This record gives sequence, structure tokens and C-alpha cells, in this order.
Amino acid sequence: MACELTTGFTLGCLEGIGGVKEVLIANYDDFTSGITYDAVTGEVDGLPTATIYRYVPFRNSGSYIETVNKNLETGTLYFSQEVGWTFGKLNQDMRNEFLNVAKAKMIVFVRTNDDQILLVGAGEGSQLTAGSVQSGQQKADLMGYQVTTTAENLVPAVHLEPFAAGDVPFSNFPGITVSPAY
Repeated sequence: MACELTTGFTLGCLEGIGGVKEVLIANYDDFTSGITYDAVTGEVDGLPTATIYRYVPFRNSGSYIETVNKNLETGTLYFSQEVGWTFGKLNQDMRNEFLNVAKAKMIVFVRTNDDQILLVGAGEGSQLTAGSVQSGQQKADLMGYQVTTTAENLVPAVHLEPFAAGDVPFSNFPGITVSPAY
């Protein structure tokens, strides 16, 4: 059983930035095989041939939270991964896609503001767990959709191998088609 500590970390440079730049979603069934991991880093270095759908949230409205759930009495441990974002405005095409997201079992990719990409739901998929459609009271209120998806997995979300500077996300995964394209 590999539960021994292997390294420590010191305080590094303060140069990170929080937030989610975009959320990309794929059908879970397209990812039940074909994901490969780098033996040294553990990063995802291979993805199956599939289409992923890109959602760009309103500025400062996307979030990613991973919670450790451990019960000492039962000896259980799992990780809950929650992705939330807001997009709009209200129209029939977005309504139809919101309904598709509500029904689907998904793989979710989270691209952070510092261009890291996390793979959420690789074990058992991710599903919509909360959502709302809004047109608020005031003219400046949200007119759009708020979405939250949740995955529960035995391990934390993994990072994708970074794309090269000057390239677009997923350019290092030749079987992936992003829609709408970059």
C-alpha cells in the first residue's frame, strides 16, 4: 500500500491567479478508455479521439473546488470535484444545451486562468447537480444560466500535459476536436 509521504514543499513565488477561463465538456462514454498518463509526472498525456464542447463563462464567474471527503470511522476516502460557471443570455439554443447538460453524464475539463487544464470525472463521470435559469429584477441582473457539475472519484482530478506556448489548448492531443474551435 503506497501511503507514505514522498516529498515536501516550500513557499514558492506568489505568481498564481485564480479563476476559471473556460469549461469544456465531453460525453462520458467517449472517455471510458484511451486516457493515458505520464509514468513520471502523472499528467494526462493521451486522450481518445473525441469532440469536446467549449463554454466560456462570464468574467469571474467560473470556479473549481475539490473537497477531500474522509471518514476515519469507516476508513473511506474520496474526492468531490465541483465545477461552476455562468453563461448567457437566454435563447432557445442555450436552453436546449442547458437541458442536454442537465441530462448528461460528462467528462469536464477545467481551464484555469493560468492555463492549467484539469480533467474532472475520469473515474465515474460528472453530472449537473445544481443549475438555474435567471432573468433578474434589475436591468443589470443576470440574464442567463448558472451551472454546477459534480464528480466523486477515488483520486483527485489530474492535470493535462501543458500545451506549448503560442499553441491553442488541446493542440497536443491530436484526436481532440474542440467545438467551437479556437
